[in-house]
Amino acid sequence: MRRAVVERTEKNHIGFGKIILFGEHFVVHGAEALVAGIDEYTSCRLELTKGQPGICVVDGRPAVPGYIMEKAEEQRLAHRLVFRHLNIDTSVDGVRIHLGGPLVPTSGIGASASDVVSLSRALSEMYGLDLTEDEVN
Repeated sequence: MRRAVVERTEKNHIGFGKIILFGEHFVVHGAEALVAGIDEYTSCRLELTKGQPGICVVDGRPAVPGYIMEKAEEQRLAHRLVFRHLNIDTSVDGVRIHLGGPLVPTSGIGASASDVVSLSRALSEMYGLDLTEDEVN
């Protein structure tokens, strides 16, 4: 398992949102689509919680009322998948994730993807992974 090389990230890592202009079911059905990136993004910074296991999320994004709570379990699963994929164990020293940025989490704006992209970039810094853009995306 990987060990953190810093106790907190210095950078504010971001992942941009998107809109689907045509072909909204392309992810499910593999059909063609026209997608555009947008200026809004999710930002992520991390703190190591030495001796406190697990993952804690402090979600400071501007949100549609109830949306973050409604999607909390999906977010936990997505975050766990990223940690597992990157071979990061939080059973001894945990991680506090601080999310922010101007992207308002709603359906269809790429909020989940921007969340895990910004998290992946931040984990790359904290754990010295040197992930490329291709590896992040």
